[in-house]
Amino acid sequence: MLLGNTGRELKTASTATGKPVTRLSVATNKRYKDDAGEWKTKPVWHQVVIFGDSATYAAKIKPGSLVFVEGEMSYREFEREIDTPEGPVKVEWPVAEIVAFSISALNSEKGERENGAVA
Repeated sequence: MLLGNTGRELKTASTATGKPVTRLSVATNKRYKDDAGEWKTKPVWHQVVIFGDSATYAAKIKPGSLVFVEGEMSYREFEREIDTPEGPVKVEWPVAEIVAFSISALNSEKGERENGAVA
């Protein structure tokens, strides 16, 4: 479960089978004490991926909206090409993301809040 605000970047596409998929970032706040003992707050960004009806709903959520996400962590790798002084090299690139099965916008219009999707 994750409660936070959506970021600016939102990507919507379809899988090879035509299933909608939306990727977005959600920020939560981490509170900690600095070396002087004062409380500080910093944002922590989480990458979220949503499929199906929930993806269609998530694509309509505005940046900065407060959202509640339920899902599970997923860890995977993909091959990425990076430039080095010797030339391009392909490397395995790790990705950690939340695969959501539901998302609800909590500060949206009443009608949108009631129509939150569950995959």
